Amino acid sequence: MMRFSVCIETIFTELPLHERIEQSAACGAVAVEFWTWRDKDPDEIARAKEAAGVDVAAFAALGEHRPNDPAAADETAAELLDAIEAARQIGATGLIVRTEHTLEDVARERQLDALVSLLTVAAPAAQKAHATLLVEPLNRRADHPGALLSTTADALEVVDAVGQPNVKMLFNVYHQYVTEGAVLASIEGGIGRIGHVQVADVPGRGEPGTGALDFEEILGLVDSLDYDGFIGLEFFPSGDHAAAVRSMIELA
Repeated sequence: MMRFSVCIETIFTELPLHERIEQSAACGAVAVEFWTWRDKDPDEIARAKEAAGVDVAAFAALGEHRPNDPAAADETAAELLDAIEAARQIGATGLIVRTEHTLEDVARERQLDALVSLLTVAAPAAQKAHATLLVEPLNRRADHPGALLSTTADALEVVDAVGQPNVKMLFNVYHQYVTEGAVLASIEGGIGRIGHVQVADVPGRGEPGTGALDFEEILGLVDSLDYDGFIGLEFFPSGDHAAAVRSMIELA
């Protein structure tokens, strides 16, 4: 049975945080996820998720620090360890690590080495918190022109270099379709190293059914591959938010 997680940064955004979590559960989702954790109270999230009977699938671990910056390695590691502690408090099972900016004056190889070193150092602490570190590539064409990691191969190269079971790729269907075109082959080839999947349609990043992608086919493939992670609904609804969430869950 597929497990769906609602991104409460893009869905139910007019509601207070605890009501976003309640509404996600009422629509049939078993988890929620969000972006930054610094502007949220971990205790409030923990109480709200317990009251609603849902999990926290993932949140973005890093704010201002760049995980690919060798000069900021100590500060970035400290921030990531803080995020791991927040995940432990909340009971979150995934921590998203994004590389949104390539450093123009630092060789790409050095930036990749810095990212791999950061994840290698943090992986044991994340394991103790029962959390997976999720490496997310971002599309450069429409949303993140300076991203260091863009392709599925970019992310899997980092995952393989770290070589820890709780360091995996976050496969965002929207980003990877914009970057690579077809996504089915990428999912099938990387499934054992994918720890979280996020969905939104293309173009527009709306709910599935508003664009060009066949999500019944995509979810069918993911299900056939015995993927046991969450499917994160990280889209911007074109109309009624609850209806958009339910329509996606009903595809499974």
